[in-house]
Amino acid sequence: MSKAKEIVDGLTNLVKHKVGVSNEKIESEADRRLKICYECPYGRNKIRCTACGCFLAAKSRSPHSTCPKDKW
Repeated sequence: MSKAKEIVDGLTNLVKHKVGVSNEKIESEADRRLKICYECPYGRNKIRCTACGCFLAAKSRSPHSTCPKDKW
């Protein structure tokens, strides 16, 4: 899957979350991923991953995205 598609998927799922029509499975996985990111030195600012530059709220909601440090 292309990086552009991963970004679009993540942003789409983030918007769905914000308007209250999110997928429970995606949200559960995003919660798990974000907990890992918030503990990681690259994601401690809780906004962007400093290893890859992605916004954590969107990247964590893209089912096909992976952590650049192989933590999820």
